[in-house]
Amino acid sequence: MLENPKRYTITAALPYTNGPIHIGHLAGVYVPSDIYARYLRLQGKDVAFMCGSDEHGVAISMKAKKEGITPQEVIDKYDGIIRQSFLDFGISFDNYSRTSSKIHHDTAQEFFRKLYENGKFIEQTTEQLYDAKADQFLADRFVTGTCPKCGNEEAYGDQCEKCGSSLNATDLINPKSTITGETPVLKETKHWFLPLNEYDTFLREWVLEGHKNDWKSNVYGQVKSWVDGGLEPRAVTRDLDWGIDVPVEGAEGKKLYVWFDAPIGYISATKEWAAKEGKDWEPYWKDQDTKLVHFIGKDNIVFHCIIFPAM
Repeated sequence: MLENPKRYTITAALPYTNGPIHIGHLAGVYVPSDIYARYLRLQGKDVAFMCGSDEHGVAISMKAKKEGITPQEVIDKYDGIIRQSFLDFGISFDNYSRTSSKIHHDTAQEFFRKLYENGKFIEQTTEQLYDAKADQFLADRFVTGTCPKCGNEEAYGDQCEKCGSSLNATDLINPKSTITGETPVLKETKHWFLPLNEYDTFLREWVLEGHKNDWKSNVYGQVKSWVDGGLEPRAVTRDLDWGIDVPVEGAEGKKLYVWFDAPIGYISATKEWAAKEGKDWEPYWKDQDTKLVHFIGKDNIVFHCIIFPAM
């Protein structure tokens, strides 16, 4: 742990633009991170406090279908509402960006392309759940069913919000499409997977040993349970019509998984801020003398503490 870092990069979890923020979000993430940033600034520290709207993924598509509008109209509507809430509460972000921005699309695609070119992905054709009535593959949040680990009958295809288990949609018992209510069938599709199992040693050392005393106890406990339980490859692409295009040949019609691109939003927000301020963004993310502090919600843990570090 850095005792006296040269600079601080502080991130607050990107609010999802399918609805307004509420008091729980403010109390859990945004007010504490704002207090911390202000405290460091008062000490004369070099601080970059980053946030932005998280604007891709299935829930945006679901909201658009429900409201009879386009995904772009959904994100524009809620981005405006959320920004006004932060202004009303006086939250002092150095930059509040959007993952729909060009700089973010370019940065996320660059991340994927670099990993792809370095042979870090597993390209695999698998069977995915498909809604024949809606004529589309079902992304995680378009599927609900019974959690195989705790029996919760309302688990989502990516996570059970009762026991916190990370899931694949095909793990669910008695899956149902949230679009039509039909029972989906399995159909072949190609995706790219990040082999998290190959980063077991790194994550164990970094999370469980090297930074053991830095984590809140619930974060440490959850990460330890995932690592001890055995990490598996995780798909970083989806069959969707809303999101960032997968930038490689043979990936037409596929988008980056929202939780692959969302944490990169902290980096693209820093790039955007640095360009406006005439600064160099790289030390805030690449320098050993920088301390990175994430303020997150309990359902964000696996993405910030397992997937993002592995990426």
